[in-house]
Amino acid sequence: MRPEFARGLEGLEESRALALALLEPHDPAAWNRPPGPGRWSALQVLHHVVESEASALAYIRKKMRAGSSLPHAGLASRLRRAAVQAGLASPFRFRAPAATGTVPDVVDAEALRARWSEVRTGLRELVEEFPASLEDRVVLRHPLAGLMGLADSLAVLQAHLDHHARQVARALARDR
Repeated sequence: MRPEFARGLEGLEESRALALALLEPHDPAAWNRPPGPGRWSALQVLHHVVESEASALAYIRKKMRAGSSLPHAGLASRLRRAAVQAGLASPFRFRAPAATGTVPDVVDAEALRARWSEVRTGLRELVEEFPASLEDRVVLRHPLAGLMGLADSLAVLQAHLDHHARQVARALARDR
């Protein structure tokens, strides 16, 4: 496994632990309480993150079957990653894509943790088995930014999780 892939997975795991730790000081009833009308609760936000990661994992697995016929990632992939990272770090809000923008009214915390572990296991297995011949190929189509390679995809998943961890913290802060 390329070192940058290993670092990407390690960073994602650290951020997942931090995001879940944000819940702990709060009453579990607050985890599903939206901070305002039309806003997501902390667990709804995390549900969106998990489903986004699951969608990315499924898409990458599908694209891997195309093998060397995939286009090269190159500079365009890195620029797309930078654009997504900048957007997620900005104070602007973006509507979630339809595929991951629907969340249940109530999210079961234990089911969410189990699903996230399952998705992360799949992501780790994918990265460990990822063929060297595809390392410089586009394997993910971000809904807004477009095509990117695996390293850039992992960085975008990280930026997405970090963005939503801040949102979880804000949703829970209103509970105090």
